Amino acid sequence: MNHKTLKPLALAAALACMASAQAADEPAKPETLDKVVVTAQKREQAVLDVPASVTAVSAERLSKSGASKLEDYVAQVPGMSITSNGANMQVTLRGISTGAAQSSATTAIYIDEAPIGSVNAYTGGANLVPDIDPAELRRIEVLKGPQGTLYGSGAVGGMLRYVTTDPDFSRASGGLTLGASSVAHGGKGNLARAMVNLPLGNGGDMGLRFSAFSRKEPGYIDNINNLMPKQDSNEVRTSGARLAFAWRLSPDWKLKAQALTQKLEADGTNSVDVNGTTLAPSTGEYQVNNRVPVTGERKLDLGNVTINGQIGDVNLVSSTTLQTLDAQATSDVSLSYGTLLALLAAQPGLNVQFDQRTHTRRFVQELRAQSTALGGKLDYEAGLYYTKEENTNRLPGMNTFNAATGAVKPVVIPGTTTPYPDGMAKARIDTDYKEVSVFANATYAVSEAFDVQAGLRWGQDRQHYDQLYTGLLFTPPVALVQDSKNSKSTYLLTGRYKLGSTDSIYGRLATGYRPGGPSAATPVTGASPIVGADSLTSAELGWKAVFSGGKASFEAAVFNTKWKDVQIQTNRSGSNFLINGGEAVSRGVEATLAMYPTAGLGLRATVGYTDAHLTEDTTKVMVNATTPLGKDGDAMPFVPKLTASLAADYKFAVSADWSASLGAAVAHTGKRRSDFSGKPNIDLPAYTTVNLSAAVENASWRFSAFVKNASDAKGIIVLGDRGLPPFTPTAPYGAGMIQPRTLGVEASYRF
Repeated sequence: MNHKTLKPLALAAALACMASAQAADEPAKPETLDKVVVTAQKREQAVLDVPASVTAVSAERLSKSGASKLEDYVAQVPGMSITSNGANMQVTLRGISTGAAQSSATTAIYIDEAPIGSVNAYTGGANLVPDIDPAELRRIEVLKGPQGTLYGSGAVGGMLRYVTTDPDFSRASGGLTLGASSVAHGGKGNLARAMVNLPLGNGGDMGLRFSAFSRKEPGYIDNINNLMPKQDSNEVRTSGARLAFAWRLSPDWKLKAQALTQKLEADGTNSVDVNGTTLAPSTGEYQVNNRVPVTGERKLDLGNVTINGQIGDVNLVSSTTLQTLDAQATSDVSLSYGTLLALLAAQPGLNVQFDQRTHTRRFVQELRAQSTALGGKLDYEAGLYYTKEENTNRLPGMNTFNAATGAVKPVVIPGTTTPYPDGMAKARIDTDYKEVSVFANATYAVSEAFDVQAGLRWGQDRQHYDQLYTGLLFTPPVALVQDSKNSKSTYLLTGRYKLGSTDSIYGRLATGYRPGGPSAATPVTGASPIVGADSLTSAELGWKAVFSGGKASFEAAVFNTKWKDVQIQTNRSGSNFLINGGEAVSRGVEATLAMYPTAGLGLRATVGYTDAHLTEDTTKVMVNATTPLGKDGDAMPFVPKLTASLAADYKFAVSADWSASLGAAVAHTGKRRSDFSGKPNIDLPAYTTVNLSAAVENASWRFSAFVKNASDAKGIIVLGDRGLPPFTPTAPYGAGMIQPRTLGVEASYRF
């Protein structure tokens, strides 16, 4: 450990010691494993009783510390990592990822009972993870390892669930928060939140909760292009609202309905230009040379109705979800497609803007029945799941501009001055996905100390793919229609032994898969028109314990995951398509220690080690005639081998009515590889961030201040070549940077 790491660790330790010295006579409220309730297994359980690795992140703690997005706390969840360009984001659990451009998501995303995003591979769903504002959440649950039996296709790395706050039947309440922030090397940000809760009805059996927020993340990257210079060009604006209604229909039945909308608008990205070998800035720190406008936009609209109740000894749950997810992004591809245009069509001197627009409309219906038998020794559940989604992916045109003046300049038919119909390229992809699944799982208590769990899921999907590519790069036009039908089964086996009332070990064997389907390979490529499903089998051994009279808890797990028939995107004969590229493995260990040594003081330490790599050459995915995209032993892209964090929170009384809290968190993200060895791949350096916070509050008011990334660490979370290898050897790489040091203040009023 070098001295740069020791300093932030010492800072957190010093804060913890100061907090201990100032401890007040306030009752401790430790959130140990036996007290934190999660719904990771689709029913409420204490974390201690879940025979799997699950992390629960308190939304209240995030709000107090100024954390507003996943980037702020991802390293505090062992085994989780992200890649992000500011507008789009991908979440990876336990190293199950093929990089920023992977075909479809490997982490299932849920908001309460509602699955979010697209299942298939044709709308970039892997990079459209919603980043929900924590103010309306109770907690964030991260369930690691394949979850195919519980959550179906796509949950191969695990599941991320946002658990929202329910309406309160008992009293009217509300709140307002205003905040401001300033980022080093950049501009100013702001925040506004409002919430109101109203009990309805005469018997306290209904409640309505409405909330809304608007947040501006300040930009910190300057575009230095002389045609369109702009300071702080990567500003991000996010706004949203949620309306939740709950109704206790009877003592045994309850309905919860909610509508949620969230919109993100990004000017530019978090990418800066760096040297592809040294990662040193190409021009200056936090600078980029974008030759065309770069923007991003994402909008999620979600509606869900969940009904649960009791008929005799059977508990029933019905969840109905309808969502639409729209995304649009423009990017600067002048150094890649502009170079290609000059080489293939003898039309140099053009800047090129890539414009992509995707739309997903998805309906999901799930029915579950749960009951017990054999005197309570057997707990069993069965269910039916159906989803249907309609997706569109559009490339309206690749806009071209005169590189010298910035004026619009169309691509012409080679040898003429006549604009080419549909320009450089125009694309349309329409896809449909339907899936029906049945599942069942049961837990049997062999004795008071030992129980076993088994689960099975069978699913069948049908997919339709319709593509049309036109324009100069696709002469003649490329039309393609493909259909597929696939079936897949997954299973789960666990055993848990209680060493004591608050101490247990478990073993887990679980599988998961991503659906195959149309590969988008045209006949000229010689590749199969169908890509098979990829699947994982994971073995895990874990230990969970609460000790010191409930003042401390410890959780650890070791795992070994085999990933077969890995889906990888490749290209041949001018066609981009999917193929099963080989096998990989992910092995590691994760541990979390939480301690509450004195009233008001909480300490939390985490560590995660993940070794995720290919176990064979990707011989079906070649860069050229002799070089596979990836070789046996290549690390999976952007997966840190080591993550670690240390956090301290302390709350104490300052008067009869007022209390204060202090917080510090140190998070370390280890080295990563940027890509497989068949492409220029680079070691991304490790980085360590320090977050600090302080607040004072009473029953009505809270005033808080925070510093995120206090040491102004320069972490890279995504990297890509902006040029067209090997024709642009001097082209810069685009490096996505974490947010620099950010200072912020917030004031909240609640009633």
